[in-house]
Amino acid sequence: MRIVARWPRVASLIMLALALGYLAWLGWGLLPQNQVEDRRFRGQRALTWAQALCDIGPRPAGSQEAFMTADLIKKQLQDQGWEIREQSFAHQSIQLQNIVGMAGGADGPVLVIATHYDTRLLSDRDADIAQRERPTMGANDGASGVSILLELARSLDKARLQHRVWLVFLDGEANAGLPKWEGSLGASQFVSAIKPAGAIYLNRVGANDARFMKVPDATPIFQDQYWKQAQQWGYKARYLDQVGPTIQDAHTVFMAADIPTVAIIQADDPYYHTTEDICSRLDATTLETVGVPLEAYLEQGDFFTILPVLNK
Repeated sequence: MRIVARWPRVASLIMLALALGYLAWLGWGLLPQNQVEDRRFRGQRALTWAQALCDIGPRPAGSQEAFMTADLIKKQLQDQGWEIREQSFAHQSIQLQNIVGMAGGADGPVLVIATHYDTRLLSDRDADIAQRERPTMGANDGASGVSILLELARSLDKARLQHRVWLVFLDGEANAGLPKWEGSLGASQFVSAIKPAGAIYLNRVGANDARFMKVPDATPIFQDQYWKQAQQWGYKARYLDQVGPTIQDAHTVFMAADIPTVAIIQADDPYYHTTEDICSRLDATTLETVGVPLEAYLEQGDFFTILPVLNK
């Protein structure tokens, strides 16, 4: 990967400033006045990030809105002291970019926490046929995972990390299956450049009362460890002890590259790829049930304990 410089677009900067200003206005109300900021993961803060993304509008790969989203992500990572790298690539002459926030030192194993930030060009699963040519807002399928990673960028205690942690925001993922679009372009581009020690992939992780089943095409020992600990942290009702359906998503690319992988994905989201995937359907409690155990898992170094087994 290499760092790529790009002249900011005037319109993008204006809209980004408006989105960040709105975020700051909302976020101020979440802070106890005259008190030190609470650094723990907060679902309400994550929801505020999701709303800021949805305020930009649909964010399909290569669009002005996608570039605005990328700028917002990089600004938050920079503000929170993460080292930033960009991975630029093209598809059908469309310019795309993965964004990576890096912490935990320069040496040692890398655990990737990944999601995608682009949204789908068409709402091709919408019950109303007339709506299927419209783009999705991508609240759950796009904004939810990004919002958790952005809140982790703020809340995660980087000094406690026992291995390197990379927050990876993938582009070119949401249009899989559409004409002229291949699946998981961003993930394929990422693993072609680096093979991390492990990956936890998030998608569709913000819907009200969402439940997560184990994904059959993930690494059993890694996934079982994460599920067990998430349940011990008080989220047994959310992390179900059952295997769900096979899901084609970016995690399958990590697995195909022999990277141990966990996938946290809602398999039964009824608004997936529809015009009803909107921000009002997201829930701060759900975002917290994903972000809190993930934060603890990273800070406690639990992944480090299973590395010898994964490397056999």
